[in-house]
Amino acid sequence: MMIRYLKQEEKIESRKLWEKVFSEDSESFINYYFSDRVLKNKVLTAYKEEKMAAMLHRNPYEVVVKDQVWKIDYVAGVATDPDFRHQGYMRKLLSRCFTDMYTERMAFSFLVPVDPAIYQPFDYTYICDLPAITLNEKGRTELNRRAFLERSNKCKEVSEFAERQLEKRYEVYALRSEEYYRDLCKEVRSDSGDLLLLTTKNESSKLAGVWAYYGETAGTLRELICLPEYVKENGPSKPYAMGRIIHMERFVSVISLKKDCPVGEMELLIEVKDSFIPQNNGLFLWKLDRKGSSLSPVKEESARKPHLTLGIGEMTSWLFGYGLPSVPADQMAMVERIRPLNGVFFDEVT
Repeated sequence: MMIRYLKQEEKIESRKLWEKVFSEDSESFINYYFSDRVLKNKVLTAYKEEKMAAMLHRNPYEVVVKDQVWKIDYVAGVATDPDFRHQGYMRKLLSRCFTDMYTERMAFSFLVPVDPAIYQPFDYTYICDLPAITLNEKGRTELNRRAFLERSNKCKEVSEFAERQLEKRYEVYALRSEEYYRDLCKEVRSDSGDLLLLTTKNESSKLAGVWAYYGETAGTLRELICLPEYVKENGPSKPYAMGRIIHMERFVSVISLKKDCPVGEMELLIEVKDSFIPQNNGLFLWKLDRKGSSLSPVKEESARKPHLTLGIGEMTSWLFGYGLPSVPADQMAMVERIRPLNGVFFDEVT
């Protein structure tokens, strides 16, 4: 078995495996993906002799995390040729991927699973639910719909509008740059969909929303970011994106004590279990204050007992604000002093 990244001119070779495994994707969408998305991504492959047995695509995003912007990879196109399944290819690819991401000091990675059970053994865990929203009566009757023009000066206005809406509600989301919306426009139009701007019908004709969907009948919502008075929930939120902390020391820099914590600084010993990234596995001294925190490894010969012991998956779920860790009652008071990230929003599909 040989594991390697494809060179730019070789990436098209992964299209056959994509078509074989993701047969539900339309030809036009695959054409878009392999003419556009692969220009910026990394494709990691496993070969058995001359045949591509498995692959995964690392699609780069700029992600807002509190007041910072981090380079984070969305793991997509995870596929093993049916002839080579259950032979450990995916495990080897993900292990190599984690090693490389750690070396790049990437704080975390994320993905949207077809089946979460595939990724749970690799410590991916849900980090956000996607709200089910649609235009309400006011949104349907009082807003005009205009096609988004990629080359127009609207790109800047749209990205600034979306940023304003997202930063009010979330601390973690993919940065809505002008490039983001040019890419999104190509993505939905490659699958018979469209990206529309929603504007008020009065004289000011103000931008009130961005609506992207797949399919000629707008059957599948891709994105709806809108002023709150024009939308309504039309169902329960559903678990959507999974994440995994990759570089733990980098990640915790944005984790702090809660404002109402009775102390301004805190130190604790934490034992973390990570069977894929050895640098995350072991005993750490975690120093926190109200601005952030830092982790430093503690030498193994330390006889001190950890205050907390967590697997990296449970740590990920907790620090993304998705779920509290299951710790003994006497440790919960300490956990509750720590402020996880507040509000995570990912609606990306590749």
